[in-house]
Amino acid sequence: MSKAFTREDDRGPEVVVPPRRRSPPPLTPPIEQLRDEGKARLGARVKIRGDDGHEAEYRLVTAEEADPAHGAVSVISPLGRSLLGKSAGDEVVVERPRGAVQYTVVSVYF
Repeated sequence: MSKAFTREDDRGPEVVVPPRRRSPPPLTPPIEQLRDEGKARLGARVKIRGDDGHEAEYRLVTAEEADPAHGAVSVISPLGRSLLGKSAGDEVVVERPRGAVQYTVVSVYF
């Protein structure tokens, strides 16, 4: 039998693959800390009041979960971006195609 059909050459050099190190998950503040902080973040419910006195409540969600008709606003929408990091009493201005609108944050909760 020729050497081409033997298994002697099938064995390659021993390759040692080091084990993969997993990085620890990012630290997420406990819900109590988020409540005490009182700032709007992803997952927060935010109540706002317009200049006309009308109040509305929204939940800040990802773009995939957004459903404005049911109160779920994406954090990448103009309203969502303007609310991120705000606390009760803060004023926000939302740029819209029909013109800017000003709101006051009434409350933020989780």
